[in-house]
Amino acid sequence: MAREGLAVAEHSLVGLRILLVVSIVGLWFVVTPASTYACSCAAPGTPEEAMAESELVFLGTVTSIGPSDEVGLLEVDFDVATVWKGPEAETISLTTQQDTAACGYPFEERVEYVVYSWNGVDVARCSRTAPVEHAGEDLAAFATGGPSDSEIGLPNTGNGGLVEAESPQDRTAAILVVVVIGLLLLGVVGARMYLRRHDRMRNATSVDRT
Repeated sequence: MAREGLAVAEHSLVGLRILLVVSIVGLWFVVTPASTYACSCAAPGTPEEAMAESELVFLGTVTSIGPSDEVGLLEVDFDVATVWKGPEAETISLTTQQDTAACGYPFEERVEYVVYSWNGVDVARCSRTAPVEHAGEDLAAFATGGPSDSEIGLPNTGNGGLVEAESPQDRTAAILVVVVIGLLLLGVVGARMYLRRHDRMRNATSVDRT
């Protein structure tokens, strides 16, 4: 019976070690994508600041939304009412990330927006882009004379308010990693203690017999 118990403990120890390695590797692949695509936003600033950081600012209504030629992006078409910064145009096509978790803006068709874009065509959820009914501060700011010539001449210096930050999903996954690894380590330590105790008992028995 003692030998059977020892064999079981040895097999358990090997199994726990293998499970520990597999769990660490597997949880790493689970956590890494969440960190890569997490989106967090900084405060976009005032309308004037947001305009200075954007290449294109306009008022327009979404006419269509569809997949872009680039993977993971949506192409959004607008009928333009007013352009406050950038070249005048009757229609404008922009792109945004398809996934809102990657900071894509959730545009809806037939809705009018005040849009802030940078890098020529990109729009992010972290910018001041908003439906016109929620953009009263922006409309009021641009109605009082509009941007200055110096503001219009500024190059793009922003990234739509994107900030690298840990999401709640990241924190949950990290806690899960710690808990699982902790339990596995306890199992390994327990198995090793059992084996050592068994060895001491076996040695003591051998001494008594001699």
